[in-house]
Amino acid sequence: MGKNIYKQIELENKHTLVIQDLSRKISDDAFMVLMKAVIEIEIKKELFSDPGFSKQDITDMKLNDIVSVLGDKIVYEYAIERNFIFAADKDAVFESLVETYMRNLGQYIKKPQFPGKFILKAYKDKTK
Repeated sequence: MGKNIYKQIELENKHTLVIQDLSRKISDDAFMVLMKAVIEIEIKKELFSDPGFSKQDITDMKLNDIVSVLGDKIVYEYAIERNFIFAADKDAVFESLVETYMRNLGQYIKKPQFPGKFILKAYKDKTK
């Protein structure tokens, strides 16, 4: 994940949000501007100790099942792209994508419940 890191933000839930600039040139004067947000989440029982989780949500047995299905780490990723952006506008467009992401999703991903809920959703999606 180390390439093209634009910014790293320590979230209130003790995880690190990494914003990547994966933009690329598509013609002499135009870019495809791509902003990617990434959070690596280690799957551990403490993520489910928040009052928002019931005791039935996560037992030791269920945690072991989650780890066997998802592995011991899961990655949250979100990408936004814009095509055919003039070179002179590339940086401003990228900044705008970051601001939009933080305004719309930043409040959600920093919550203490986010990592646990993300893990449970991924587990449910994979075991359907």
